[in-house]
Amino acid sequence: MRQLAITADDFGISARVNAAVVRAARDGVLTGTSWMAGGAAADDALARAGDVPELAVGVHLTFVMGRAVLPPRLVSAVADDDGRFPASPIRQGLRLAASRRSRDQLRAELRAQIERCLTIGRAPRHLDAHLDFQVHPAVFPIVAALAREYRIPAVRIPRDPLRPALAFDHRHAPRKLLEAAIFSILCRRAVAIAHDYGLRVADRVYGHHQTGAVDERYVLDVIRRLPPGVSELYCHPGAAASAPEDDRELAALLSRDVRAACERAGIERRHYDG
Repeated sequence: MRQLAITADDFGISARVNAAVVRAARDGVLTGTSWMAGGAAADDALARAGDVPELAVGVHLTFVMGRAVLPPRLVSAVADDDGRFPASPIRQGLRLAASRRSRDQLRAELRAQIERCLTIGRAPRHLDAHLDFQVHPAVFPIVAALAREYRIPAVRIPRDPLRPALAFDHRHAPRKLLEAAIFSILCRRAVAIAHDYGLRVADRVYGHHQTGAVDERYVLDVIRRLPPGVSELYCHPGAAASAPEDDRELAALLSRDVRAACERAGIERRHYDG
């Protein structure tokens, strides 16, 4: 069995991204999306998602490079006076590691992001985080506990196989090697916690090493190499291009060749929460 979930991140960050996600789900191979509760177009995103009820919507937990859902006074240890999170993941990571107050405020903020999704009427199918920050050692236990509390069945753990990533594109090998070294340790711990909490995780997650450079050629390469088991590929349609016709990630999701390759290989396109 080869099962592939194809997920679009940053749903809700802008109307352009929202339109790309819905089009990729309606006319392409997209199976799921990760919604940003604090995004400028968050309400528009979930309204549009009603047009594609088969689209699996999860929450893209945000605590770097975004805005808090809670009032600034309630997140003063993790955000500025305007409720904006720091742009630096290193800064936020150190803060969360060092301060229990910051972790308590983070827990409250992430709870509010999940509850906003529920209030609007969608039961989240998975949790992940902006910049894959959910696997931070101080953060993942909070995410796992919230997933179990709200009966969210799955979490993303970005175990992106290094060898095929380097074989496909070796131009950024030093970055990919460093990412792999760091995330292999973080992901191993996160998988153990996820299993303890009874949460589903994909066997592997593609796109982490290729963030910002997913295109049709990359997706076809993933399909060609896909091993048995449950896999996820995530991408960012609508994020980089100024017009839909220039959006390589959206084009990959709409590609007839990609759909045909999945069918020829007997790959089931289905969200990884079951």
